[in-house]
Amino acid sequence: MTKKIYIQLFLIFIFVVISLLVFFKYFDETISKGDLKTNLENTTNTSESLIEDLKYLSTDKEGNKYKVEAKKGNIDKDNPDIIYLENVESVILLKNSDKIFIKSKFAKYNTKNFDTLFNNSVSMDYGEHSLKSEFLDLSFENNLVSVYDNVRYLSGISSLKADRAEIDILNKNTKIFMENPNKKVQIKNLSKNGNN
Repeated sequence: MTKKIYIQLFLIFIFVVISLLVFFKYFDETISKGDLKTNLENTTNTSESLIEDLKYLSTDKEGNKYKVEAKKGNIDKDNPDIIYLENVESVILLKNSDKIFIKSKFAKYNTKNFDTLFNNSVSMDYGEHSLKSEFLDLSFENNLVSVYDNVRYLSGISSLKADRAEIDILNKNTKIFMENPNKKVQIKNLSKNGNN
């Protein structure tokens, strides 16, 4: 009887392993950060559907404004709502708030929902706050800014290094954390007058 159980467990184990292999081979569509960066750079360097000196302006129902400018842009041939941008500057004007400035070498912009994925030398400035990273994902549908991959923050009194930061656009609530739970966010106090 125990021999039957072992054979059944072995067959179940084999079935699970084969199922996982098939899933990861054919259904997992995750893209590594390096591949994403390369794809965005290569897409903006093709001459098909090239647009130069482009600007997009949008305003939501609450009166918040979003402006994106780029030196070059290419329309995605498979999805005309997606434009790959190069040398990007963006401004977010929230009601009753300071302007938020975002710059990057490349970006993927959705003309329907205005969501933008900035990458390569990304900087975001808001008042005296400055964030730098390799990727910044701006989602207006979720009112969320996700900053990741080598995040560096600098304000008038402190600096910080982390793997990821998430900022709620509307209420400015921010979560800063490391991807690896064994590592810690690095925070430094910048003393200017010794009273900090």
